[in-house]
Amino acid sequence: MVSTMLTTGGGGFSGRLDFLFKEYYHISPNKMSVAGVISSLWDAFNDPILGSWMDRKKMGPKQWCFVMRLAAVTGHTLVLFKMINFGGNMTEMQHLVTLVVLNCIQDIIGTLDAVAGQKLRAGISPYTQQRTRTQVWTSIGNSLGFTVSAIPNVLMGLQNVFGWNDYQIIVVGTAIMLPFNICGSMMITFIRQRVDFKYAGKPANSLPYDMDQGFTVPEKEEEKKEEKPQPTEEEIKQQKAEAREAKKRYYKAMVERDQMLADMTREERRAWKKEEKAKKKAQKAEKKAEKAEQKDFRKMVENGEIKIDPETGEPKLSVGQSFAVLKYNKYFIWNTVANFITVFTPSVDSSLIYRYLVPKLNVGGKEVTGEIFLTLRDYVVGVPLSFTKPFSRQFVNLCGGPLRVHKIHSACQIVASFIKFVIGINKFWKLAIQILIDALLYVIQDMDSVAGTMMTYEMLDMVELKTGFRTEGVTNSINGLFAKIVTNNIGTVTGNAFLQWTGYKGGYKESGEALPSRFVKYMWPMFTLTGVFDNAIFLIARSMYKHTPEDARRIENELIEMRKHTAGGPDAPKEGERVPVHANKE
Repeated sequence: MVSTMLTTGGGGFSGRLDFLFKEYYHISPNKMSVAGVISSLWDAFNDPILGSWMDRKKMGPKQWCFVMRLAAVTGHTLVLFKMINFGGNMTEMQHLVTLVVLNCIQDIIGTLDAVAGQKLRAGISPYTQQRTRTQVWTSIGNSLGFTVSAIPNVLMGLQNVFGWNDYQIIVVGTAIMLPFNICGSMMITFIRQRVDFKYAGKPANSLPYDMDQGFTVPEKEEEKKEEKPQPTEEEIKQQKAEAREAKKRYYKAMVERDQMLADMTREERRAWKKEEKAKKKAQKAEKKAEKAEQKDFRKMVENGEIKIDPETGEPKLSVGQSFAVLKYNKYFIWNTVANFITVFTPSVDSSLIYRYLVPKLNVGGKEVTGEIFLTLRDYVVGVPLSFTKPFSRQFVNLCGGPLRVHKIHSACQIVASFIKFVIGINKFWKLAIQILIDALLYVIQDMDSVAGTMMTYEMLDMVELKTGFRTEGVTNSINGLFAKIVTNNIGTVTGNAFLQWTGYKGGYKESGEALPSRFVKYMWPMFTLTGVFDNAIFLIARSMYKHTPEDARRIENELIEMRKHTAGGPDAPKEGERVPVHANKE
């Protein structure tokens, strides 16, 4: 909670990079798109490889903590470097090149940090409900940190009062908050590990385990290759004769079948064909089961197809095998499909809408922009959320589980986005209705966030139960890849193209120049109606698979039993037992 509070507070300044480049440096939106495309291509190449590599690497909590602490210092410092104007001597192209290079470096750091953090969070408890509590407290920390994150909106809305420009507000604020961001990111590394993942990658029941000797790898007997003797002439003649006889029997059987069908009535022929079809279907299912058994990951370990480190008992999965494990995670697959469909949805900056399209306020005889109202709105809509946050997990359980909450959230977002589009924001009474709608949406959105955490842990547990492998690395890296593409790259590319089409150039507040008519006419519809499309796609995707709280409890209990058997069992928690702080005695 404290970690999130600190990083959220600092993010109010450091998260204004794109805004700063457009409004202060006046860089063309389409040129920003070029930098975004290059960064997204690097993401596509870098994230999945690094994630699957971390799944296969011999790393434990100590190594993950080191990675996260190093990433905390370097990652946040790089954000500040991307913002600095260096005395005003940098050209537009130099700004863009610096942005791309630092983006690529930061992406490597961010991927390692995200995967390590996911693995640490998975080790706090074997129970999904307990792990989900971290998301609830994280959400509370986010609300507490919002007070500081809203400061740049206030300062930019009062520029005429204080006389500070956008560059001074954002860059100086980012520098001041840098130590808090670093400290906040490092705090996660002090999470106590209560689940022993020392041998977490080992497929269950595939290797014998001795409390003194550890894992023992079964030796695979070398197959002796014996040269087959060449058949004699008489044997060749006999084989040909047998082949001829088999051919005759086949044709005879065909003739008998045709005669049998001719003697049958129409109803008898239909029944016979139905029976034959059922037989073929059963044979096909049997072959499919045999094929699946051949690809079973535990069998692959036993057969020596997947190598095991004799010291740690951990499997050495290839990149392809890491991705093959993901087929069991239906939640991940359909989320990926939905992300892929919505990947080109334009990302519209709400700051520009409130900066230019919301009615201005008069403070002490001086005009201030809509950023003040944006800050006021965010504070007001957060009031109901402050009372519901501590009970988000209970609300998710009460509503029927995380998957149902996902569907409820998508449906509510569709309806709310359409209502907001119709109402508009050109009058204060309309803005008041917008606040009321957002206040309700924030509560549901917080529940959806908790539901997402719950579903992620439950699906990772299910994959471990089916295959014996935990896949935080490759799963988190691909999820991160799509998140970056949607929010920071491809979505921004299409959003910038739309912004360029409206005629936007930036700096209208300082220059006093009139806004382009297309900007005024189309920004609000694009901002609201894209939410209708995106949430409709996710609603359809999440209706394509089933997962109930009963399934989650069954998976959790079976996984605990599996780990108890795998690790020798004396310290494994019993069914329904809470995990004590000292569960990992080593």
